[in-house]
Amino acid sequence: MQQRLALLWLALFITSCAVRNPPMISADTGVDLPDAGWDANLPQPRDAGPPQDAGPRLDDVLIYAHSRDTLYTFSPYTNTVSEIGVFRHADGTPAGFMLDLAVDAAGAVFTSGDETLFAVDPLTAVVTVVGDFDLATERLFALSFLTPSESPDGTEMLVGATNEGVVYAVDRVTARTRRLGTYPEGWLSSGDIVSIDGLGTFATLRRSDYPGDVLARILFARDGSSTVTVVGPVRSGAEDFRQLFGLGYWGRDVFGFDNMGRLLRLDRATGATEVVTTATGATQFWGAGVTTQAPVLF
Repeated sequence: MQQRLALLWLALFITSCAVRNPPMISADTGVDLPDAGWDANLPQPRDAGPPQDAGPRLDDVLIYAHSRDTLYTFSPYTNTVSEIGVFRHADGTPAGFMLDLAVDAAGAVFTSGDETLFAVDPLTAVVTVVGDFDLATERLFALSFLTPSESPDGTEMLVGATNEGVVYAVDRVTARTRRLGTYPEGWLSSGDIVSIDGLGTFATLRRSDYPGDVLARILFARDGSSTVTVVGPVRSGAEDFRQLFGLGYWGRDVFGFDNMGRLLRLDRATGATEVVTTATGATQFWGAGVTTQAPVLF
């Protein structure tokens, strides 16, 4: 009798343990997993939800710049300029002199030569001919993509400006041009245009009553007219800077590349300028550009 009672208590004890600590089953494989000791009475970790938006990523955006024949990149995150190489065709022959550069929202790079629009591989500086411009004698020295909010037709538009301030829309597939209009009377293009989503469009301009270049905001209208709002002279102390043939943007600043091979930082609110470095590896810059989706900090 005592032996039967002992066996009965042993069976009840085993059954109780099985109920309190059931084997864990993987939902994917159905294989028994060891009990990890989970206890519903202990505090459990809480779901923190989706990760917080830390703002635009800053470390992977490059500004492209070029001399008359060589492509460079500048990383504002590390303040370094790197040479990519001489512009050349796929067969290795030189591509000739480039007047300016533009980058679209997806990071595609284009350059303008005297008569031709090129697509550029930014990793190798190898160019592909898009087409010849249908311009008689004019040259597009200021090349940029406008963001949809800044474009006259509400789409991302490639535009180019002559030194005289005549602005053309450029078909990125055929290189055909369409005259949009001109800068306001008295204003001439000093070098470049840069348009950034969520911020606006900047240009370096010149006018007879300013000793150097002027940083300005520019707005292109559907009727071909444009409105210029002067930010300020491109100046550091008593020094006025001229021939900023390339513009880029990153964070809170406009970056300028001048005809002496210097890299400059321009305050977007005042135009106040400082020399970031003269050790760029280039003796002169002829153009620059950055994606229209460059990060903006306020």
